[in-house]
Amino acid sequence: MVEFRLLEHTADVGFEAFGATREEVFANAARALFYLIVELETIDPREEVRVQVTGPDPASVLVNWLSEILFLHDAEGWLFREFEIQSLQDDSLRAIARGEKFQRPRHQAKLLVKAITYHQLALGKTPRGWRAQVYVDI
Repeated sequence: MVEFRLLEHTADVGFEAFGATREEVFANAARALFYLIVELETIDPREEVRVQVTGPDPASVLVNWLSEILFLHDAEGWLFREFEIQSLQDDSLRAIARGEKFQRPRHQAKLLVKAITYHQLALGKTPRGWRAQVYVDI
């Protein structure tokens, strides 16, 4: 199964993430976000960061999840490549993100992602599993 694909838009960049389960689509959405930021293969998933978010509904939990790991990137320099969703409810998520801090010689930045948006946000079950659509502000 394809994990994610990029979407074209006139002013923003987006992606679709796919997964057999809702947990898998959340992990693949996070992977797609970091694919926009840096080449995933250059990230060594040797350190773990625990992440916990809440929201009023599943789509908001998705936005808050992506916003939290983007915050960890912006504020602390984290780059993540692997994601383990430990608990996912309609109003909360607990996960482990694995990666390392940004190192200029090894990591070439691709895009500066400013924020996760609600623009055309979608999260739902399909005949093949789960699908999320997310646009980011660059």
